Amino acid sequence: MNSFLPRLYSNLPSIPCRLCGAPSQEYALCSACINDLPLLGPSCPRCAMPTTHGQLCGQCLTQPPEQDLSFSLFRYHDPINRLIADLKYHDKLYLTQLFSHLMSKQLIQSPLPHCLIPIPLHPKRLRQRGYNQSLELAKTLSKQLNIPVSNRYLSRIINTAPQASLPFKQRESNIKHAFKLMSSSVPSHIALVDDVLTTGHTANIAAKLLRQKGVKVIEVWTIARTIRHD
Repeated sequence: MNSFLPRLYSNLPSIPCRLCGAPSQEYALCSACINDLPLLGPSCPRCAMPTTHGQLCGQCLTQPPEQDLSFSLFRYHDPINRLIADLKYHDKLYLTQLFSHLMSKQLIQSPLPHCLIPIPLHPKRLRQRGYNQSLELAKTLSKQLNIPVSNRYLSRIINTAPQASLPFKQRESNIKHAFKLMSSSVPSHIALVDDVLTTGHTANIAAKLLRQKGVKVIEVWTIARTIRHD
């Protein structure tokens, strides 16, 4: 049980839990369902893949990703996958309040990034969906952690096929030229914000562009991490 996860908003009237329907004062989930969510646990600080004692994994020792640090709170298992799908495709933006609250409890660190940069959507995809879930998550994290958020540094210039729809081997080439930097001046310490870290190709391509502009420390923050061997 993840008993360290606190009750939220205890003075609010009860609403049905999104997962079990029990009375909830957490906006989205009851305390029992929050405590049963699949925490990631000890993981590689560079790529967030699980490791026994939170040490660097073998892959990052030999071929590290572009980012310096990665943080994911949960494994991309049921029911997290269903909740993220609700957020991403079904307009359940209130879930960002829950996710940002739980993430921020673990992200209190020193030093925090100077800016949060959400992974952008292509304008066509943004028009279709009506919102960018990564930006909405970054906004709520910004309030929780008192860190500025900006979507003016990075843009998506190619409307790529959704990464989740492609085999793993095709995802890197799919995203390779998808982003463009929109500013020549970027803070020296930033965090890229997205919903799920899967192959890491999206974050890696974005991080490489930012690194070219002199960003010294790049973190990747996501709600969940896909564990391929699970």
